[in-house]
Amino acid sequence: MKKKLMAIVLCSALIFQAVSLVAFGAGTKNYIITDPYAEVDWDSWDAYKFQPHSHTTASDGFLKIDEYVQKHYDLNYDIVALTDHGTLNKGWNKMPDTVPLIRLVKRERTKMEPIVPLSDEVYYSYINGTAPSPTRTKTNGMLDVPLGIELNMATPIADCHLTGYFSTYGQGLAGVFGDYETPARGVKNAGGISMLAHVGEYVYINKDTEKHVGKKIDEYYVNKFARIFLDNQGSCVGMGINSATDAHTRCDRILYDQILQKTIPNGVVPWGFSFADSHNERSINDAYTMVMMPELSLDGLRYAMVNGHCFAVSHYSNGVELNGMEEIPGFDEQRVYDEELYLLDNTPMVTRITVDQENDTITVEGTNFNQITWVSNGNVILREGGITDGKATLDLHSDNLLDEPYLYVRFYITGENGICYSQPFVLNVEGEEFEPVEVPVTQDISTALRALINLVDLVLFRFNPLIWLFKKVALGYSVFEGDRLNNPY
Repeated sequence: MKKKLMAIVLCSALIFQAVSLVAFGAGTKNYIITDPYAEVDWDSWDAYKFQPHSHTTASDGFLKIDEYVQKHYDLNYDIVALTDHGTLNKGWNKMPDTVPLIRLVKRERTKMEPIVPLSDEVYYSYINGTAPSPTRTKTNGMLDVPLGIELNMATPIADCHLTGYFSTYGQGLAGVFGDYETPARGVKNAGGISMLAHVGEYVYINKDTEKHVGKKIDEYYVNKFARIFLDNQGSCVGMGINSATDAHTRCDRILYDQILQKTIPNGVVPWGFSFADSHNERSINDAYTMVMMPELSLDGLRYAMVNGHCFAVSHYSNGVELNGMEEIPGFDEQRVYDEELYLLDNTPMVTRITVDQENDTITVEGTNFNQITWVSNGNVILREGGITDGKATLDLHSDNLLDEPYLYVRFYITGENGICYSQPFVLNVEGEEFEPVEVPVTQDISTALRALINLVDLVLFRFNPLIWLFKKVALGYSVFEGDRLNNPY
């Protein structure tokens, strides 16, 4: 009898324990969510429209400085970084040190017309917000980002571009094919910040990215760019994930996700940006970045870029879904340019993010969107459409997820006039730690080319008056200026 009673007690205890485990979710991961927007005060901070990458006729754009500034002003930009090829922006009211060879090669755009900066009076009317405009609805002025430049201005075979800000590095330096490392390091050493531009133009030299949509990118490129972020933490802040119409760099988001899987376990999160790379008037409003700041200031901009307080926004996102990879736009990928839609600022935008650490949920509120897509490790884990109230929630323990989230999640919201990408939310699991990932230093053709060019310059060119003259006339700088001695090209 005693044995039967003991058996009943033990059995009851086991049943109670099993019920308790189910009821209280034993075995369920407790995520520690790192919110990149945790500092943002959604009630008092504003979202500022920022163009990180743009051009004038000072290098290879179509617009003169006065036209360029006016167009951005009319389109309600708050912050504009002028990043001409190899040409530091000294201010829209200052004469840039142009690179004559670049302007000559692109003479169908530049017409080799004189560069005429704004007068101080006109310049400050844009800065103060008092300049006349037929369409501007904002009362604040525009920030002129200092010392913007497109680095590696003339690499052969394919573009290998970065954009630099807040440093004097790069004026007139042509660059070496595949060498992102030297300019990223140069900007860092000079105290500035940089961003990898449209890297798809290097990864897929023929720019025919449509054939590669939904396919992983070779590990060589992943390691190469991940290493740049790891080696230049706090300076090389991120990369473009949507450039202009997105047609020739549409695989950059796949590369971005693969890079995150290398950098996050090593404690570094590069951020995603979007930009117009405006080589013509129509493209100025194709894509931009919305920056969250308590007030409009250059210090605030730099802080936001370093810390990821921003959203990448575009009117375009090409691609199709394949093998679960994150490459579906959520709206018509074959959109025809519409002047009326283009002028409107009714692209999707986030207005609030709420992270519930206790219940492991992320709630997104926003405007102008009807669908949200969640991505983890390059794969779509959840897509929710038919949203009418401007609100959506991700439950990290939901049965509806296609895959278990790991390392991070990020989202993008889509509507009829565009797409808005968030930064990654890093996911730690309580009681577990990320295992560091080995990211080897890439030794490639750019390493050999850089060494060869430095050697040739030292032996044959460094003390050659004819080369001095060429550099001065064609590239616009003296060989005796600062960093040229160590970085001649």
